Amino acid sequence: MPTWFTVTLDDTPGSLARLATALGERGVNITGIVGVAEDTGGSLMLTTSDVATTREVLAALGLPGDEHADGGGAEMITGLARGLADR
Repeated sequence: MPTWFTVTLDDTPGSLARLATALGERGVNITGIVGVAEDTGGSLMLTTSDVATTREVLAALGLPGDEHADGGGAEMITGLARGLADR
């Protein structure tokens, strides 16, 4: 089952590109991605080809996030969307 990472990115141009570039430079493929944004807040959920290296990249970029390895990706995405909608 895939491991999903939930990450909050800064609301600035290029923040997603910096993450994608850092992963790519380490040879990590993004295998799934979902983003939810509202005004200036939002979260990104992604799965990758290399969980351990993804952890390292997130730490190196100083990006806080949660890791979900229970295989409940659809349920997490629904909960994420509801949480943002309730703001």
